Amino acid sequence: MLAFDIERSGATDQNTTIGIGASVVDDQFNELDSLFLPGYLPKQVIFEKRCWDEFWSKHPEQLELLECKDEEISLYELQHEMITAFQAFRIQWEIYAKENNIEYVIASDNCVYDGGFINEMIFKCLPGDSPLPYSASTQEYSDFIDTHNCQRGLLMIIDPSYKDWWGFSDRIEELFQTPPKRKEHDHNPANDAYTIAFDQQVLFAIRDGMIKRKS
Repeated sequence: MLAFDIERSGATDQNTTIGIGASVVDDQFNELDSLFLPGYLPKQVIFEKRCWDEFWSKHPEQLELLECKDEEISLYELQHEMITAFQAFRIQWEIYAKENNIEYVIASDNCVYDGGFINEMIFKCLPGDSPLPYSASTQEYSDFIDTHNCQRGLLMIIDPSYKDWWGFSDRIEELFQTPPKRKEHDHNPANDAYTIAFDQQVLFAIRDGMIKRKS
């Protein structure tokens, strides 16, 4: 299971992906590998007003974490480096899964948003690569799971009284005998990717009867 997460300076094409994280978590809930790609250049990144006012202005420590220290690099060069590294990470683990006969799945907690902006970076910087949900190594169609919606679907079936739009992971932990997470969702995209991969493995384990309901 490879999951990824991004951080943005806003939701339009005038804004930029300022961080990419990825994590590989196996079916025993062990993190095998992770990727952290900072992409914030203070002098070059444009923030959407709402995005700045509602989030980044209130979380300077997360923004500092995403700052690229190379002051000579251009925004395009940094974006190119980030998406190239992300694609290489995907290819590495796709090949590993194939060689070891392991089912390979890629996931995000918002396929439209995160996947869309990853594809924008691929289109601008690596036009020869196929977009998600195609495999980075074989260029064939591959699974791309929206973990957030899968969690919502599970709760709609087993707990239809749960109407919140958030907190799905916490509610599932209340209902099932889930293993403990080693990282928390904290807007470090690598940590957030881990929680996505972990949550998706929990869903698979529930599906397969490996994780049971609490009595």
